[in-house]
Amino acid sequence: MIATKLKGQITRDRRLVVRIPRDMATGAVEIIVLHLSAQPARRRARRRSTHPAFGIWAKRSDITDTALFAAQLRQRVETRADERKIRNVRHA
Repeated sequence: MIATKLKGQITRDRRLVVRIPRDMATGAVEIIVLHLSAQPARRRARRRSTHPAFGIWAKRSDITDTALFAAQLRQRVETRADERKIRNVRHA
């Protein structure tokens, strides 16, 4: 396999335009596209309210700050996972 760096453009109609040097052999190629611009491709935003887990804590009176509750829950889960890894290393 021979690698050759070429520059080109992607047009508005989603075509790749590249100038191929005359000395390049003909045949099948594989193309990897590296975007030089800092702007990512536009994506349509997904509404969070459509996610199945949206609102699962809405009726819980014991949770007053959902952001804090979620952060503490993540911390507990991460800590438990780390503790399990440490215990498994000790038993090995």
